[in-house]
Amino acid sequence: MSLSEREQRVLRDLERQLHEEDPTLAETIQYPERHLARVSPRNIGWGIALVLVGLVVVISGVVLGHGNGLVSIIVGVTGFGLAVAGVALMVRRPPVLKDARGGMGKDRTGRSTFMERQSERWERRRDGDR
Repeated sequence: MSLSEREQRVLRDLERQLHEEDPTLAETIQYPERHLARVSPRNIGWGIALVLVGLVVVISGVVLGHGNGLVSIIVGVTGFGLAVAGVALMVRRPPVLKDARGGMGKDRTGRSTFMERQSERWERRRDGDR
């Protein structure tokens, strides 16, 4: 099913607005493969810290558990778990905040999201046509 002339015009207007309002999002939508590896620098920092703590715990388990094999194994597994949790944290993407309606809400700084602004503009434009 093809779009009507009006629908095509509205779609072109929305695309133009998207490029004007948020060129990064427009590029992400147009070229998704370029933006697949986005991760949070904060998560990378905490992940590296967890990996280092895990390695210290593993080494401590080897050194301290020399006389007792069970303690060495428990401490070693704990350290390995911390290191794995650190790597998992490093590759995790930052969470997307949602509002109470289940849709996209405001970002952490309290500003409206792009989609919320577009929805408001659409409603104003639609109300203006009446």
